[in-house]
Amino acid sequence: MSRRPFWMGAVGLWGFLLVQAVAAQPQPNTVPPALLDPTPLDSTTADASATPPLRLDSLFHAAAQGNPSLRAARLRSDAREKRGDQVGALPHPTVGGTVFSFPIVTARGEQRTQWRVQQAIPFPGKRSLRRTVADLGADVAAANADALEQDLALRIRRAYYTLVRVQAHERSIRRFQADLKQFEQAATSQYEVGEEGQSAILKAQIERQRLETRLEGLAADRQSALQTLSRLTGQEGLARRDPVAEIGTRPETDPVEPARALDRRPEATKIQRRIERSERETELAKKEQWPDVTVGVQYFDIAPADLTPAMNGRDALALSVGIKVPLWRSKQTAAIQEAEIERQRARTELASFRLELRTRLSDLQQQMERREQQLTLLDETLLPKAETALETTLSGYQTGQSDFLDLLDAERTLFQLRLQRASVHTRLLKTEAKWERAAGRVDLTGAAE
Repeated sequence: MSRRPFWMGAVGLWGFLLVQAVAAQPQPNTVPPALLDPTPLDSTTADASATPPLRLDSLFHAAAQGNPSLRAARLRSDAREKRGDQVGALPHPTVGGTVFSFPIVTARGEQRTQWRVQQAIPFPGKRSLRRTVADLGADVAAANADALEQDLALRIRRAYYTLVRVQAHERSIRRFQADLKQFEQAATSQYEVGEEGQSAILKAQIERQRLETRLEGLAADRQSALQTLSRLTGQEGLARRDPVAEIGTRPETDPVEPARALDRRPEATKIQRRIERSERETELAKKEQWPDVTVGVQYFDIAPADLTPAMNGRDALALSVGIKVPLWRSKQTAAIQEAEIERQRARTELASFRLELRTRLSDLQQQMERREQQLTLLDETLLPKAETALETTLSGYQTGQSDFLDLLDAERTLFQLRLQRASVHTRLLKTEAKWERAAGRVDLTGAAE
């Protein structure tokens, strides 16, 4: 039998794999094309690439403007800021009047009506302390909003990096499908000349069909990530698009001291404001033991009478002073004890948060180092060796020293390593996002600081 169809198919397959191996070779200190290049490999992704690329900064801006939970938290903070003016103001004055159905005879005449105005004046220092306590409560609400903003930035980045991983895996799968198609053609050529059995063709077809199930799973992951981004940014139409996620070279993550990270974390700011508020509440509870004063003015409307010459109807004016006596001290004592306990609780939470932050930063730093080591191993050792093994197997397949299963296994190994490389890179990006969140270096206004 003629071996010409076999050699023609094998040479064509070897040339195709060589081009794919060179194109997939990662460059030092850069993100490989499999993760950066959004160029589609079929007509489906070609239509998706016509839409504008999806960028992180645009998602951050959309979330800052359109996330309902963040807007509600900001409005709550704005509302709490108005509470200081309420509690720090003087109580409303009391105005009253009395009309006598039967006049009361006095030395100056018959008293017909009586009018009075009273004003309560809190003990000095109470109003300012109440205002300070309210302002610190507003600071706590603002810190909650800031913490929510940083959480949103982290969740957006995690969903976005999931989308990046999905797209990288889809590109690798389509590349593998194209390779398998070439395998199937080569196996068909060998089958026609009697050099290969039909099982080789079936194995290539089964492998390609198995990849379709992977694509279905990735499509579900893509839709889930888009739904998450749509929910976080308040853009309902985002899930109906098929955007391409873009990511550039990773920025360097400089080490940060735990004390500096603590200053940047809104959770720590919230706890510190709670401590200050408890201290002011303790002072206020002690101030409540001092009496408030009430001052008033009374006007007496008197009509003249003819009983005595002194009943000339001269009106009268009186000044009054009252003191609110804090007689039942158990109320103030309980308020002081409550404020002290709350301060101790907040201090304990701050110490716990400081310890958690220090260990969290150390753990995430070690995770990033391990991910980078894995990437280095894949880029510099495993992927080049897998590509060399594929070329060697292809050469052996051409000379008859390797069979179709060896060639398929070599291509599958390279394919799995490419998927692993994309997954490790995505996990590294997500770990960096967690580290920046722990360090307080990310928000919706400027991504990572």
